[in-house]
Amino acid sequence: MPYHQGFELCTEIMKNTHANQIQFPHIVGIDISKMSIDVAVIETPSMKSNSAVFSNDSEGFQKMKKWIKQLGNDCNENILFCMEHTGIYTRNIVKYLLKRGCKVWLESSLHIKRSMGLVRGKSDKIDAERIAKFAFDHQRDAKLVKLSHPTLNRLKDLMKTRMRLQKGLQSQTVAINELVRVDPKAGREIERISRQAVEGLKKSLVKVEEKMEELVNIDKQLRALYQLVTSVKSVGKVLAIDLIVYTDGFTRMLDNRKLACYCGVAPFEYRSGTSVFSNPGTSSFANKQLKHHLHMCAMNAIKCHKELRDYYLRKTEDGKSKMSALNAVRNKLLHRVVAVVKRGTPYMEKLD
Repeated sequence: MPYHQGFELCTEIMKNTHANQIQFPHIVGIDISKMSIDVAVIETPSMKSNSAVFSNDSEGFQKMKKWIKQLGNDCNENILFCMEHTGIYTRNIVKYLLKRGCKVWLESSLHIKRSMGLVRGKSDKIDAERIAKFAFDHQRDAKLVKLSHPTLNRLKDLMKTRMRLQKGLQSQTVAINELVRVDPKAGREIERISRQAVEGLKKSLVKVEEKMEELVNIDKQLRALYQLVTSVKSVGKVLAIDLIVYTDGFTRMLDNRKLACYCGVAPFEYRSGTSVFSNPGTSSFANKQLKHHLHMCAMNAIKCHKELRDYYLRKTEDGKSKMSALNAVRNKLLHRVVAVVKRGTPYMEKLD
């Protein structure tokens, strides 16, 4: 084949690949900070890029909408917005865009960073452009978010508040107990001074947990899910609410392996060639809060639940380490939770 014909064929293939890749006429990358949002828009047919900065509030969102309209898109279903998941600072803009029918993709910052390869330099404007480029390259794999159930958002806030209160209470009580052990006189004085604060933290914890239960009981659908999940032996109310919140009421990750991976209890192989090898272990990329609560439930299970205690002992007798056997118990609890939710009936223990 002559060189020029081969070149033309290659160019045609590249054009077709580019055409097949395009799904949205405009793709927007947004870098979000506390006070502002940096927005980069890619016009996919021409690959022309535009950038602007707006305030991270309703006024800024309106200005962004007008600016994008000037570029030829009216913020509807024909535009894809991609941004990193930065906690509460994404909440208002995501809600604003979803109410207008826009496609919104929240992606892990680590995933975006590692997909870029070796990069140099950093600014909010550059980050927005890189997010837009990432969205363009991976638009067919976009994981679109839906408008969250308002009760789930409130439960999530309460769960995080509970976690902060627990950390504060633990930090205070451990420090006092250590001081009492080393210097009883000084320790008792600090204990007396801190008593009101410690009691306040305990009361706040009780109120938060009561509010969580109240929200679950008000919503008929969430109450049904809660009753199904807590029907599994050794799965307590905290883990049940955690699972409901982080799976959006079990509308996503309703798969044993995906949920186990998200909770950080799925073992992964680690080896390369003949010299790099270690026993399978869990990944550090996980929801630490869910993993902790699941771990506490598994610890309770091997103490109080005969079937799971026997399962744990069988694993250790087969040569598994105690932590590996405990991880198997954590996986079994998750499998049972997913099973009862899929089936829609409470867990029934096997009769001997």
